[in-house]
Amino acid sequence: MNELTEKAWPIVKLLIIPYICLMFILIYPIEYYVDAPGGLTEVESLIDVDYNESKETQGSISTTYIVVLNRPSFFQFMVGYFSPYTTIDALTGSYADYTNEEISQISYWDKYTSVDASIIVAFQAASNDNSDIVIDYVEKVFVFGKATYLSNYDLINFGDEFISLVGDSGTITSIDDIASNTLLEDSYDFTFKHAEGEEYTVTLTKDPETSKFGITFRTAYIVNRETTFPEYAVANSNIGGPSGGLLQTLAIYNMLVPEDITQGLKIAGTGTIQYDGSVGYIGGVKQKIATAYLNKVDVFFIPNLDNNYTYDNYKEALKACEELNIDPTGWLVPVATFQDALDYLQGLGD
Repeated sequence: MNELTEKAWPIVKLLIIPYICLMFILIYPIEYYVDAPGGLTEVESLIDVDYNESKETQGSISTTYIVVLNRPSFFQFMVGYFSPYTTIDALTGSYADYTNEEISQISYWDKYTSVDASIIVAFQAASNDNSDIVIDYVEKVFVFGKATYLSNYDLINFGDEFISLVGDSGTITSIDDIASNTLLEDSYDFTFKHAEGEEYTVTLTKDPETSKFGITFRTAYIVNRETTFPEYAVANSNIGGPSGGLLQTLAIYNMLVPEDITQGLKIAGTGTIQYDGSVGYIGGVKQKIATAYLNKVDVFFIPNLDNNYTYDNYKEALKACEELNIDPTGWLVPVATFQDALDYLQGLGD
């Protein structure tokens, strides 16, 4: 090191060290997630049923989305930490092992099956008074979880459909038969189908410690669009997750029936939808309450599941209103089923 370099080095260090610290603060990801308020999305902008074209809807029905940052930078974490509207927690369980891209894949698969569930429930409800409406659907099995020890991990995507397995007694197509048909060997050939429709076969090997393949399946009902009437279109969306199920169902139902169930109101809410019409638990309650309040909704539906779940979204919503100094009177409406929400809106009309 020459004399000039020796003299300049302390100055260089003074410049480099703050720069490195700044880059760490702005870029370095940490193993947490941040939930922040988002916005409303009118369901009609995402799902359009080709029916009752002359019907005029005076109000609106919207899903409520939040902004989720998985593995935020230290700077984003600190901004969220000091905001009264955000929730911060550590990534735990399988989500701690998944990449952000894989978490997005799960979220979009949840959204995809949620739309079909909403269509099934809404079409079935509307068909009770209109025999022209027909809904047909099939049961399918999808990849929903992957352990780190899963062989051929990168070849299998979340949301890929399970087709078959060459087991001890031949080819099987039911996941209920996997355990009893994979006792003799350590490796078996599984066939899946990508979202694009391409089938592929991979060999999966049991983990020596757990004797499991390291893959989790979930069953869902998918609409058979060729034998369902009326036709409908679903627009692409970058909003994932299943929590829009209830409001999607209400909006689709409103497109099928002659009356306008909105009563001219700005309706929003949250809650998953099950195939029997029951409403399921969701996350991000505080952020969704803030979003609804800031968007001045007239009615906000929230799951009320005290009898079925350890946590009750309605109680969480009341707590959030108290923390944010929001009066829930008259617009925060707890429901346990799609029919509860429908009865409430029809009661407003009466």
